[in-house]
Amino acid sequence: MTSLVGTTLLDQYYLRELVGAGGMADVYLAWDRLRSTKMAVKVLRRDLASNPKSFQLFTKEAELLRKLEHPNIVRLYEFEREGENVFIIMDWVDGTNLRQAIVDRKRPFSLQEVSGVLQPVCSALNFAHQSQVFHCDVKPANILIHVDGRVLLSDFGVARIASDNISGGTPPYMAPEQFSGSEIDARTDVYALGITVFEMLSGGLVPFRGESPSSQGSTVRARIAWEHLNLQPAAINELNRSIPMDVATVIATALNKEPSRRYGSTLEMRDAYEYACHMVGAEANKAGWEASPASLGETIIKTFFASSPIVKPPKIFPTPPPREPADYYTQVSGPCLLGRSGFFAGEKVSLLMNELTVGRSSTNQLPIKESSVSRHHVTFIRTKRGVYIRDENSTVGTMLNGQRIQPNAPLKLHHGDIIQIGYYQVFEFREK
Repeated sequence: MTSLVGTTLLDQYYLRELVGAGGMADVYLAWDRLRSTKMAVKVLRRDLASNPKSFQLFTKEAELLRKLEHPNIVRLYEFEREGENVFIIMDWVDGTNLRQAIVDRKRPFSLQEVSGVLQPVCSALNFAHQSQVFHCDVKPANILIHVDGRVLLSDFGVARIASDNISGGTPPYMAPEQFSGSEIDARTDVYALGITVFEMLSGGLVPFRGESPSSQGSTVRARIAWEHLNLQPAAINELNRSIPMDVATVIATALNKEPSRRYGSTLEMRDAYEYACHMVGAEANKAGWEASPASLGETIIKTFFASSPIVKPPKIFPTPPPREPADYYTQVSGPCLLGRSGFFAGEKVSLLMNELTVGRSSTNQLPIKESSVSRHHVTFIRTKRGVYIRDENSTVGTMLNGQRIQPNAPLKLHHGDIIQIGYYQVFEFREK
């Protein structure tokens, strides 16, 4: 496809640089003259724009992104056509992707660093699955890491709605059912996520590469497919001796060839991983060992962006172990917050009181002991006209539907709003 660098689309988007090229579309870094900000523009190849199937796939990606508004999913702005050019306008993510981070790192990630990626990606995928949308191409290249520490899932180009019969994906990360033509569901993405975690903990190796002496097939894709369908993956703790058995079991469960024996959801997989990591810490404490920051390894963000003169990298902490829920988390009726990721994932927090204060300090009604949460971070205010949210001039900020809200300026919440407090605590507002 002819490069469009230097072209301006819709008299608004100036295409500065070609940053990625795929079989169906090219991605450009663009300058939005109206918003005065950088954007990503994904342009369908011109030779495919007149192909009904290709156009349908490209259109479907735009439609899916439009409905998947989540703090950890790259946001769509517009889907447009101008002359021969069909394109999608999306958020530009300053930073890197997990694929490049793995290549640059050249050594395994720590358990805590994996947790810092796994939590937001699981939250994003679970949100998509609730809308019966299955990504079908989860891999490190589609996991973006912003310089401010946010982790975002991208590229729903081969995603499937439950009723679709469209196939696609990247062979090393595809589940057996994608090759065999069997039913696709949330467990398909669990499998790909398991391979992604395997790759992070192994230092860059994926379990199926089409290189086994027993592999059958005349192409690399065919050999990889045969391995997914017939071979068992290596145990991660055989490749990385520092991986505890409990964690290795989590990965093996995610990579089971039989979907019914995998985790039923990405949140279930995340919780199992976090609990396995907690058990590792508990055993270490029993033995009198106290982890130092150095022994935990550099945080993923510090590793990626240590040279950044502007952004201070956040610290990443694992989710605490399961606990008995407090009274105001259970049997909630009326306005509430539903935990999407972070310490309160899967729990409901009542908003029946006039004010609910949230922050790191124990004086808050909802204390959250996590470093990116300020001592007094945010307040939820219930009035006769509805529920409002007010950021208390927090350091990292509060995000409402992907946009940072202004401090000390209350905003009314609406059913389904997504709220992100700090880097990892995500809630959905429910009116009932």
